[in-house]
Amino acid sequence: MKTRFHKPIFLFKLLGICLVFLCIHRILFLCMFYNQFNDVALIEFIKAFLIGTLTDAISSIYFLLPMWLVLLFFNIEHKLTRQIALTWFVIGFSIACILNMADLGYYPVTKKRMGAELLDILPEVPALMGAYLKDYWYLLILLIAFFATAFLIFKKQFDNYRNVRQDFKPKFINTILVLALFFSIMRGGYGTRPFMPFDIPSMVDPKLQWLASNTPFQFIHTLENKNIKTETYFEESEAEKIIGFKKQFVSKEFKKKNILFIILESFYTERIGFLTPASKPYTPFLDSLLATSRTYKYGMANGRMTIDALPSVLSGIPSFMEKNYCYSNYNNNNVHAISSLLETEGYHTAFFYGGLKTTFGFENFMNINFTKNYFDQEDYDSKYENTGWGVDDHLFLPYIADKLKELPQPFCASFLTLSLHHPFPIPEPYKTLLDTIKNPIKKSMKYTDLSLQLFFNKIKNEDWFKNSIIAICADHTSEGLGFIENNPVNEFSIPISFLAPGDTAFNKVQNYSISQIDMYPTVLDYLGYSKPFISLGNSALNKNQATIQYSGNGVYRIFEYPYQLEFDNSSQKVSNFIQFNENRTMTQLKIDDSNKQKVEELTRIVKAYIQVFSYRINKNQF
Repeated sequence: MKTRFHKPIFLFKLLGICLVFLCIHRILFLCMFYNQFNDVALIEFIKAFLIGTLTDAISSIYFLLPMWLVLLFFNIEHKLTRQIALTWFVIGFSIACILNMADLGYYPVTKKRMGAELLDILPEVPALMGAYLKDYWYLLILLIAFFATAFLIFKKQFDNYRNVRQDFKPKFINTILVLALFFSIMRGGYGTRPFMPFDIPSMVDPKLQWLASNTPFQFIHTLENKNIKTETYFEESEAEKIIGFKKQFVSKEFKKKNILFIILESFYTERIGFLTPASKPYTPFLDSLLATSRTYKYGMANGRMTIDALPSVLSGIPSFMEKNYCYSNYNNNNVHAISSLLETEGYHTAFFYGGLKTTFGFENFMNINFTKNYFDQEDYDSKYENTGWGVDDHLFLPYIADKLKELPQPFCASFLTLSLHHPFPIPEPYKTLLDTIKNPIKKSMKYTDLSLQLFFNKIKNEDWFKNSIIAICADHTSEGLGFIENNPVNEFSIPISFLAPGDTAFNKVQNYSISQIDMYPTVLDYLGYSKPFISLGNSALNKNQATIQYSGNGVYRIFEYPYQLEFDNSSQKVSNFIQFNENRTMTQLKIDDSNKQKVEELTRIVKAYIQVFSYRINKNQF
């Protein structure tokens, strides 16, 4: 048998070696992020590793396909064949390892495996490579160790291979056998369609879907940038009615106050002392601001990355796709959101960001959907030391204050901060001033807090400030500090607050749920905007709003305090139902008759959101 199937055995031996290395990657992933999975049953981990073996095998064949073909069809004893095969191994295996290793550093931010969107952010990599390697040097060492060990093993296997003389018929059978088995693995079986990332949540505990997957597998299946499928759960008019898509607020007067959106980089709930007491030493100014604002205890992001936040906050476009909106086929769509509504009312617009305009395609998005008045680090006219993404916040935020003073009123402006993002650079004199804080994240929290204080100190006596509403939120969540429980709600939990100077009736803490896409409808409702408009978001002035998050692979989560439901759009089934408690812990609820009414209500709402989003974005009708 060994002689008859000599080459197939050899090839599958090589495949097995690849699986061992990728399994080690998975074990490393588990060890680094075990605290996020520690409440899952052992049997689910076993299932995750079994499914993971399949995703590893698929990735190994795809990424090393030229090598497999060369080894299958040519004489392995020939030196040229071995050299070509080894060259393709070096290329394919190194890329796969780099993808897996890089994601170990980025997973705490995105809480998912990165796909082909990695290609979109490649231009941002060189500027920050040094800082990332400084913090994640051990991943570079592991990468080199993995690659060197695998290279030596494969080279030895090639050098030791000896042909077995066979007639044409057994050679032909062996070739067909290998092709059939490899093709079967590449498809993930012989089902009606190939095995895809969104199949994983239905086969393992959804919490373990990213453990069962791997970054090369996610990358392969997100390369094609196709339009999303238009769902048809209801008649379109019924779906729009369910979510209140068409809006018109009742008002006697439109108060044309100035509007400012402040989007804080990575400043999620756990990093706000007002919402998480353990963080109070690091955010005293921000806490005082939120305490005198209309602050929502249960704010939620609609995406995982900064590039998702701007469409959500400023245009009401949530991140409901595998591809980021700014990099999708739809990024040239015209969205009739807050700026287009207010420009007809005489408002002027502006956006400020201390980094480059080209970062994540921000400028292109702003030009189409918010404003052409974009101020970035190139507009900042003073010298500064660039130690991170751009002009440090303690310099750029006062610059924004000066520019806002020059804007014609009324205006609708927005800015995005830089700090609290890796590599957490703290410039002097703050680096020395905050030297007693050793944790770089906590130090960056304090630095951002001080920078915000500088900004508000400059604007608090301005006339425009007294006649304004300021909406504050974080762009997304990030790496945890251990202050709150890791659960599906906290995974997207961010501060959302509205400050209306002088309006004492508008400074009460709200025990409601709200998301980023609800922010500008809430602002318009407060100001008394009475013209009809469309938006996926809703005003949260007087009640809870159902918030929708896409967690990847076809799974959506709907949160309406205190309940969260998880809906798998691929299988069209509810996969999880929980109650979120005041202390930010969760209680698992059964999906049975006792909860049937609420489950059906939330399922109906999330289906309507999915349908309206898919229909409208494909028709360019937002």
